[in-house]
Amino acid sequence: MPFQLLRDEENQYEFAVFTPENFGSLNQAPIIVFLHGSGERGWDPGLPLKGNAHVFENLQLPAVVIFPQCDSNHRAFYGEMEKRMLRCIDVTVQQLGACADKMYLAGYSMGGSSNLWIAAKHPEKFRAIICIAPGITWMGEEPPPHLPEEDMKLFESMFVVSNRTENIAKNVASTPIWFLQGTEDEPCPIEETRELVNDLRKLNAQPKLTEYEGLDHETLTIGLEEEGLFPWLFSHA
Repeated sequence: MPFQLLRDEENQYEFAVFTPENFGSLNQAPIIVFLHGSGERGWDPGLPLKGNAHVFENLQLPAVVIFPQCDSNHRAFYGEMEKRMLRCIDVTVQQLGACADKMYLAGYSMGGSSNLWIAAKHPEKFRAIICIAPGITWMGEEPPPHLPEEDMKLFESMFVVSNRTENIAKNVASTPIWFLQGTEDEPCPIEETRELVNDLRKLNAQPKLTEYEGLDHETLTIGLEEEGLFPWLFSHA
């Protein structure tokens, strides 16, 4: 079975993982943590596979792909959801023998934004990031629910203040990132992604940006299927 549920007994939580057909022959397979969009929040561990399961099954990547789920009480992978994601990694390493020293992030929409947050909070943990259609601006008048007090300052600097792309760049410049996004993306305007890419380049980082001309926000599948994407990811070993 390419997809299975693992269980975190300590926190009574199940999450989906993908393993390739040749997993048994892999020695300490690398880990890709995939963070889903806002529509897949909830308490059904199968929801984060929506729109991407067939892609991973077709690609048969030589890696374990972890699909943590953000619950409906949170707006992204911060606070308790950030801890949940990290715990999913620990459980996967313990139960499947995956390699905790070769880890990557991938995410779409809310998950793409969460990638940037996670990379800022854990700058040495992940080798590279795939960021599809990320949102850079928090639109709420109040901070997101259940955001820890100690994270307020960093959150505001990255997603609220006017120079947020500069601040994001300063926090993630050490991690290689490939951005992929439609030029007609209304919920998450590509202009902000372009600005972030420019700010990263000013810091001598080398982010990649693939633009899908005429496409809107629904770029998850085409993004994951982009030619050369995963070879690039795994090149950061």
